[in-house]
Amino acid sequence: MKGLGLAGAGIGAAAATTPVFHDLDDLMSSPQAVMSRAWYVKNREFGDIGIELDWNLIKRRDLKEFDNWNRKYIPQHYPGGPTAFNAHLISNTEKVADKTKELWPDYQASTRDIALGKALFAVGNSSIYASNCEMGGMKVVPTQTPEQLGIPKWEGTPEENLRMIKAAFSVVGLGPSVGVAELTEKNKNFIWEYSPISTFGPSVPSRHIVFDDNISEYYTTSDSIHIPGSHKYVITTHNMACDELMRRPYSGMGGHAERISYSRVAFAKNFVEEFIRALGYHVVYGHALQPATVWGILGGEGEHGRMGQMVLSPEYGALMRTHSIFYTDLPLSFTPPVDAGITKFCETCGMCADMCPVGAIPKVGIGRSWDSFTGQDWANDKQLGGNEVMYNIPGYKGWRSNLFECAFTPCGSACKSSCPFNTIPDGSFMHNIVKTTVSTMPLFNSFFRNMEENMRYGYLDKEPSSWWDNPKEWHIYGTHPNLLEQ
Repeated sequence: MKGLGLAGAGIGAAAATTPVFHDLDDLMSSPQAVMSRAWYVKNREFGDIGIELDWNLIKRRDLKEFDNWNRKYIPQHYPGGPTAFNAHLISNTEKVADKTKELWPDYQASTRDIALGKALFAVGNSSIYASNCEMGGMKVVPTQTPEQLGIPKWEGTPEENLRMIKAAFSVVGLGPSVGVAELTEKNKNFIWEYSPISTFGPSVPSRHIVFDDNISEYYTTSDSIHIPGSHKYVITTHNMACDELMRRPYSGMGGHAERISYSRVAFAKNFVEEFIRALGYHVVYGHALQPATVWGILGGEGEHGRMGQMVLSPEYGALMRTHSIFYTDLPLSFTPPVDAGITKFCETCGMCADMCPVGAIPKVGIGRSWDSFTGQDWANDKQLGGNEVMYNIPGYKGWRSNLFECAFTPCGSACKSSCPFNTIPDGSFMHNIVKTTVSTMPLFNSFFRNMEENMRYGYLDKEPSSWWDNPKEWHIYGTHPNLLEQ
């Protein structure tokens, strides 16, 4: 303890960083009233996400020709064209097989392993269920509004409303992490100008996303999505991963464990739309309206990390699955971005990069930068008159994944599964010591990274078929119950 500098961290040290509440009003208006966070998770100023931004480069993106999962455009955009892309698919499958052999030399997928993987894939993001991720989903009868029922609309303070939202979300598997950011004229630039083609279910063409101050409820046409200007409250949340199956990512069963998240979160989004409608307010959501991570960082769910495409949470690491973002006119208390030392820790960690079989994540030694990490040159951005559709976003100094290498690699998101912050909240004093030290004394980050590898906590070496014989790992929805506590 003394060596880590914790022995002298008494009341005075805690008081310097722990929020002080003068009365119940102070407590209720604090983000801690909604998010249960450790004292070392510090709040940033609103809008400060902990990495450098260049607002001259951050513009609303035209994603009409962007496609990362439907294979409509990426073979043409892939370096070397369709022939090179097809070779890439074969090569990446072989690399995953090699990684599987490295981890589990004697593993041979059984029929039940394959059946579980196939079933998870069938109802995951390849299925019609997941098309509910887009506006309105596939409902038959919408809920009645308070006006239609002849009752008053719900009226609560922004703080009460945020607590209410978190409670309601828990019923359908959203959370426990819930944040709220403010939509401003400046950060609207993080929302696409033209959506990509539909990622889920039936193919939906790209549509122009329009903000309109003259409407109160969103509507869509064949080529446009209209969002009311009053929807300035941006709710950001996730559902939780199938954590034990994800620790076996390269197997067929573990590889598809997180795919079912897309269908689960799709129905949850339908619930949120109907709940807010029944309160007397309006909401719009869509998986193809925005990039996945920035709103989670703006709303304080977590920080930017080496994986680039993930929000890394102080409490849940990379175990927060499919992002759910809602734009609403329901007044909500805003939650600020946070600093728990995660981005700094990623500088010396890189376990996610080591676990990626295809090199899609920058390894340790590659620091945060303005580069695309795909080999593309921002100067050749088709949106600015160039020849290439960009497969990453300019304007921030951070890490980015190489989406060309990542796309269609059957690795089961091994990167997310290996993050050292994926600790299960179990009351362990050691996890608390490590996270506290990471947040306050980054000098020890390399030591803790090596400790994680030597203790094999983040190492993905659970033999896949062992899951069937361990009832302690059969959690409802695949998620450890300690990850679901509000």
